[in-house]
Amino acid sequence: MADEIFTVQDVKNTADSTHKKGEATPPPAEPVKKHEDPEFLAVKSTFTPSRGDMGGGFCVIFEGKTGRTVFQIFWLAKPYAKGQIPEAAKDWRTFVKGLPAMGPLDKDWAEKLQAKLKEILTAEEKKKLYENYTKAKVRQLESIFRRSFESVAQCVFSAVTDAEPVGRPELERAKIIKPLPPTPEELARMQREKEEQEKKEQEEREKEEAKKEGNFEGTIIMCTPVVDPVRGKASSEIVPGDIIGVKIEGEGTSALVNKYLEENNIEPMFPVDEIKETSGKKLIYVKVSDEIRGYVSITKDIKIKVKEQPQPEQPKQGMSFMGDLFFFGLLGVALVALLFVIRYFFL
Repeated sequence: MADEIFTVQDVKNTADSTHKKGEATPPPAEPVKKHEDPEFLAVKSTFTPSRGDMGGGFCVIFEGKTGRTVFQIFWLAKPYAKGQIPEAAKDWRTFVKGLPAMGPLDKDWAEKLQAKLKEILTAEEKKKLYENYTKAKVRQLESIFRRSFESVAQCVFSAVTDAEPVGRPELERAKIIKPLPPTPEELARMQREKEEQEKKEQEEREKEEAKKEGNFEGTIIMCTPVVDPVRGKASSEIVPGDIIGVKIEGEGTSALVNKYLEENNIEPMFPVDEIKETSGKKLIYVKVSDEIRGYVSITKDIKIKVKEQPQPEQPKQGMSFMGDLFFFGLLGVALVALLFVIRYFFL
């Protein structure tokens, strides 16, 4: 790609892909390299004839550490439009977009002059330039470009050259280079974000299903069950009236309910109001208040914490037996006394 002569359409597509005004940052007079400095450098130049009708320009973008060219366009027009010369001081996208306006591309002459450019901007020369793209260094290169092109074209040129640091993200957005593969840390972060997004979308779907399924006009909030694997009750055995432990999720009304429960030291355990099964899931509705219902979505049988409710008081069997024994004892004594009375008076 770096050694091709681009067509007018190629240039326009590249320049229009991320073109924005006001993004150009002129290189400092004495650049000091830092760790966060842009990885690439763009060299832009125009050369117009002092006499004649041949004029053009080029833009070369290369990686600073390796000198590898990632983008290059060399435009030479014959004849050229004197009033349509792009400014080298503009950002590289504006500059590249303006090159075709100089006139129709003369491919033969462009290839000849581009060959001289390759001889000048070797990989080593580009690496040196990246490390020190001061105005003095750029002017030195500009003089070499001009003399080399003049020797080929047999024409006296005036040249203007500038250098511009370019960041990787900018070239990725322009589709000049491919994005680097994500690091393990980035992959883990992307996976977390994906899971969180999927969870959020699932919660929204469940919330909508809960609203559709329940004939309740108040506020519906999402809850998750409090699992008690030892003393809990299987979700398949939960029935309306059971008081189950839940965690209230979400913001808005949910946050307000949680705040109220915390401030009043109330454990979030609510009575089951209704149970519905849909799409392989069980929706357990709990009554938080007259205006608020919570729903718990169950996809597998789990043991949920249940509040033990007081049982109706049963008579104690031991006391009942002793009472019966005392009654029958008294009855026996009474019968014996009655027999003695009858024997005394009638026998």
